[in-house]
Amino acid sequence: MSVVEPPLTRNDELRAELREVCLKECGAAVSPIRQAMQAIAKNPTDVATLYELYRQMHSLAENASVTRLLTIARVVGAFDALLKQLMDKPDSVTQSVRRTMAQSVDLLCTLFEGEGQEVDLATARVLTVDDQQIALRSVMHALEKANLKAQALSDPSAGLSVAQEWQFDLIVLDHEMPGMTGAELCAKLRALPNYKKTPILFVTSASGFENRAEICRSGGTDVIAKPFLSTELGLKALTLIVKSRTVAS
Repeated sequence: MSVVEPPLTRNDELRAELREVCLKECGAAVSPIRQAMQAIAKNPTDVATLYELYRQMHSLAENASVTRLLTIARVVGAFDALLKQLMDKPDSVTQSVRRTMAQSVDLLCTLFEGEGQEVDLATARVLTVDDQQIALRSVMHALEKANLKAQALSDPSAGLSVAQEWQFDLIVLDHEMPGMTGAELCAKLRALPNYKKTPILFVTSASGFENRAEICRSGGTDVIAKPFLSTELGLKALTLIVKSRTVAS
């Protein structure tokens, strides 16, 4: 028996029309956003440039929300939160923060080009492993503020066991941990068939060149140095998850 689709209502038609307009206008807005990013790279502490980028992102967030471009709205909303914090503390615009923002802008371009492809973030699961309880709670707080479901563990061996039992969309690791370093845990995860492409983010104070090289060799995706901005970690986590699921689909 065939299923008869209900006819489109005027509201459905209007929403589809607005969505198409929003995708075109927001896609065109990426160019000035990139220009603002270039200006920030030259003068990271310029509050006026940060405010201009915030204004553009805030407008983008409102349009995406109205037209139900939910994934775009979620990423832009996290971007918005980071910019608010940076305007209050412009000295916090580190190289790591600029890299996170640039990655998120690239992701938004991909989503616009994909005509607003949606990612079901409600089902996304994050595993974070850190032997330091304060750092672990800070990471969990950042992930929860980004509305991501996360599980926290302080023992890397337990982290490996849980990752084998459950499938996670993002792994967040410290590097220097007793018994098994984050790089060693990362390498073990990469050896598992279902974690070969899963993003693995290191949040660590061991972020020097040699440690970064070791993390890279082990299969780590990216690094954020401690101490970190909770809003940067939230945006980075969303960006990595959405990018992973977009590429996978």
